[in-house]
Amino acid sequence: MTTGRIYMDAVLEPPRSLSPKGFNRVMLALGTVNVVVGLSIYLSTGAYPVIGFMGIEVFALWLVFRASFRAQTARTYVCVTADAITVRKVDGRGRERSARLASHFTRVELDPTANGASALRLASSNKAYALGEFLTPKEREAFARRLNLAIAEARRERYTGDNQ
Repeated sequence: MTTGRIYMDAVLEPPRSLSPKGFNRVMLALGTVNVVVGLSIYLSTGAYPVIGFMGIEVFALWLVFRASFRAQTARTYVCVTADAITVRKVDGRGRERSARLASHFTRVELDPTANGASALRLASSNKAYALGEFLTPKEREAFARRLNLAIAEARRERYTGDNQ
């Protein structure tokens, strides 16, 4: 009855706050300021150990940016067909979790008052899968509408055989 038609094939990804080029510029500016301040003020007054701590701060900031960039590589893949809805999440470290839900039993749950992981869920039977944790409330609502529409179209094909 089904032809394997895909009603939605979406990739959700966190927004990028800083490009790699911008990151290099920020780190260069911060390093330059630290060297100038360290050499002109602290070295001339004999407080040379402060320069080392300033370098540690720059290194710590670099580590925080790296962790942030790794988290930005996370992806959530959602595919809706007449038979199933497949959700595949890949975190920033490359670990993957996936779930396959029957499209005719799955519902979209959107809680506009909640934030984070509990705001948008795909639920089937007694299990729920969070989607779009990093989306803004407006993006979550728009995605929930598109997902509901795709599921409705998939159900229509499954029950009416309408596979245009």
